[in-house]
Amino acid sequence: MTDHPRMQVPDVSAQEKLNQIEASVSITLDQRTQRVRDRLASAFRLLTLEEFRGELTAVTTPNELLALLQFCKTDPELACELLTDVTGVHWPGGTREHRAQETTGWPTYSVEDEGRIDVLYILLSVTHGHRLRVRVSVPDDAAEVPSAVEVYRSASMLEREVFDLMGVQFAGHPRLERLFMPEDWVGHPLRKDYPLGGVAVQYKGATVPPPDERQY
Repeated sequence: MTDHPRMQVPDVSAQEKLNQIEASVSITLDQRTQRVRDRLASAFRLLTLEEFRGELTAVTTPNELLALLQFCKTDPELACELLTDVTGVHWPGGTREHRAQETTGWPTYSVEDEGRIDVLYILLSVTHGHRLRVRVSVPDDAAEVPSAVEVYRSASMLEREVFDLMGVQFAGHPRLERLFMPEDWVGHPLRKDYPLGGVAVQYKGATVPPPDERQY
């Protein structure tokens, strides 16, 4: 039996490898979600629509949020009857290092970012079986969006959770109070600028140390 010649592996650049990996995991929108995208694009000319790995995100502003949610709920083509979740992501401001790709290599630049909070609404159409994410961004030092309670009653408790843990104000909410933390609690624990401190455990007369000091 003769040996097979060793396979020759082509010499590819780091960027080509990255493109190959991205292509292997990329997923295009299915036909149903494509129709959702096209319907939104025709109804809201200035709406930004993002596609990533088979998911569709509509990026809007606080002023246009309620009109978009109402359209998503009542338009027969979209029919997003359910608001399944409202959540938030905090992107703190400050200086970060950004590595750019240029013809001369991969230089690193310092980039100054302003802090923001992304508020995300996850919509579900029971009629058609598709999902849609709506995202609105607000400054983290003045985080306020209109409440969606008048459009989706399920937004009431979901918005209270985001208010409690992220500090987002939902204007027009009928009862915007903390949901998990005590009313006199200072700060919002899921923000990334929230200090990692110990927690007093009164029933033991002890304190849970900060995460970086705990022994596991």
